[in-house]
Amino acid sequence: MKRGMTRKSLAEEYYEELDDVAEEKGAEWILLYDFKGLKPNTKFWTNLKRLTAFGGESALIQYSVFHTDKKRVAAAAKKLAEHYGATTEVFKGQRTEL
Repeated sequence: MKRGMTRKSLAEEYYEELDDVAEEKGAEWILLYDFKGLKPNTKFWTNLKRLTAFGGESALIQYSVFHTDKKRVAAAAKKLAEHYGATTEVFKGQRTEL
């Protein structure tokens, strides 16, 4: 690596790899992940937070639930969680008032 160049984060690498993911207007994405018997690496949380900077509405709803309105962000978050050892499930939905 040349002096002065910074290394991309894992979040950025995964997001860039998924540039062929087509967005779906109006869709919402929920990623459930579980680190069964593992304590998540602190880098997982740092990288998950970095994904929220790639536009749209993205947030950690609770400890193991991530929400976004960007399919590409959801796909990158899934790869990220699996990289750190989590099992994952992704759901597509639409926000509604009850």
